[in-house]
Parts: sequence; C-alpha cells; structure tokens
Amino acid sequence: MQAFILLICTLCGAVGGVVYDVLFVLRAVVCGVNKEKFTVKDKAFTFACDIIFSATLFVMFVFICFCFDFYTLRLYMLLFLAIGLLIYLKSFHLCIDFLIKRVYNVICRNIRSRRGGYERRKAKQNSSGNNR
Repeated sequence: MQAFILLICTLCGAVGGVVYDVLFVLRAVVCGVNKEKFTVKDKAFTFACDIIFSATLFVMFVFICFCFDFYTLRLYMLLFLAIGLLIYLKSFHLCIDFLIKRVYNVICRNIRSRRGGYERRKAKQNSSGNNR
C-alpha cells in the first residue's frame, strides 16, 4: 500500500507541475520573461500566481488523499509530492521554459521590426511632404 501512496503522491506533484506551467505561461504573457524589468504590478501578479499555484496544489493533494482514503497525513507523502514536482520542474518545465522564451523573443522581434518599418515610412512621408 505504501508503494501505491508514493506513486500517487509523486504523480500528484507532477500534475502540480503542469498547473505551474499553465500559470508560468500566463505570467509570461502578462509580465514578460525579463525579471529585471518587472514593475510592482508584475511582481504582484507573480505573487498572485504563486498563491493560486499553492492553493491549487493543496486542494488537489487533499482531494487525492480523500479519494484514495489516505486519512493520515505522513511526512513521506509531502516529501514525494515535492519530489514529483521537482522531477517535473527539472525535466519537462525546462522544455516549456525554452519554448516560451523563444516564442516571446520572436514576437518581440516582429513587433519591433514592424514598428520600425512604420516609423521609417512615416518619416519618409514627412520628409517628402516638407520638400513640396
């Protein structure tokens, strides 16, 4: 039975990693990926995402414990929950993080190039309009 509990707790931690990735993508969309440029609003949003993640993981863990009749909370259950989360964050999350940063940089590059093209066209129109 302990092996089953360990497996369930580890899987619950890995599913918690998926929840973390969903919030990570949301945070990257709202705040960007450059942490040095975070404003107070970005830091507050990041804090809110962390609270949502912690609450979701707690509710999920309690739900799993209730469904599988794990009525006593043991330290090893929390340990294997953390191990499952750590395994997820050290493996699959790195791929997600790389892809998010890559997509974010491509989008920013395209926006800058389009903005630069618009500013050049506008400057060209202004310079040709002044010569008449």
